[in-house]
Amino acid sequence: MNLLQRCFVLVPVCACFTLSSMGALIGVAPTLNEVNDAMQAQDFAEVEDLCRQIVKEDSSVAQAWFLLGYSLHAQGELDEAILVHLKATTFTQTAPLAFYNLGCAQALTGNTDQAFTALDMAVELGIGNPQQYSGDTDLKSLQDDARWGELIKSMQPRLSSRPAAEKAPKVDGDSSAVALHFWVGDWDCYSAKDGKLVGRNILGFRAGKRAIHESWVSEGDSYAGEAWAHYDPRSGTWKQIWTGANGDLAEFESDPEVDVKGVYFVGSSYQASNGKVEARRMHLRRVGDGRLRHTGTASSDDGVSWVVKYDLIYVPRGEAFELEDMSI
Repeated sequence: MNLLQRCFVLVPVCACFTLSSMGALIGVAPTLNEVNDAMQAQDFAEVEDLCRQIVKEDSSVAQAWFLLGYSLHAQGELDEAILVHLKATTFTQTAPLAFYNLGCAQALTGNTDQAFTALDMAVELGIGNPQQYSGDTDLKSLQDDARWGELIKSMQPRLSSRPAAEKAPKVDGDSSAVALHFWVGDWDCYSAKDGKLVGRNILGFRAGKRAIHESWVSEGDSYAGEAWAHYDPRSGTWKQIWTGANGDLAEFESDPEVDVKGVYFVGSSYQASNGKVEARRMHLRRVGDGRLRHTGTASSDDGVSWVVKYDLIYVPRGEAFELEDMSI
């Protein structure tokens, strides 16, 4: 199965008499209908050009980002396609297929770990047809990996003999399905050590509050990253996949057995700059009226020793903050 066969066009087909060249001459951005016409003609260079014009005019058009990544992918421009696929994963309506296309692009560029990470997220978001995965030539390089069988197996319905009452997630207080909801918001993030502004983090609900999208930007735009967290009713835990703009990756799962206030995650991270893999821990909890504390630690010696990677105080966006006012 090739890229065109697996892509679902996200805008309706209709006749359009506006030419992109004419629109460019008079300063009018093209429409998604024009993009759709180019898609039908498989003119991917034209799709790319039209989508670039659209997102330049309005960066919130999810379909334009999705089809821009698609067109770059189809033309073999995989490095840029990966970046655009990542952007498309930040929109609810395009995230499932964008994660799938991201996994395909990572597989084609030999980034096997990143490919499986993206495909796992695609499955979680509903792209779960085993025939589609097995028949896609973009994913051929992954099929000899031991993780391939687990990926395909994860698409099968999981049956249980337990009564429905036993399988239902607990939702009392801060447990289970609602445990991470307190993290959602638009936050200014300050260092718990010196009180300096570190960055901004925006988290919003998706998929009926069973998923949370995170968008981080460091102060001065020095670093950015995106993450998806979702609640898994099978395990009763929250799971998160983080992708940094520089290619860093991290995966976490909440550990309800750790007796601490808030939500405690365990996982691992990969640093794209040097290929270093570390064990990771992450702890989120409330500290004071409407504020949070977010601490991350890492170990490079299999958990023998741990170092603090960050320790942040989350304050609602625009609210005044003084570290000495906090009892942390």
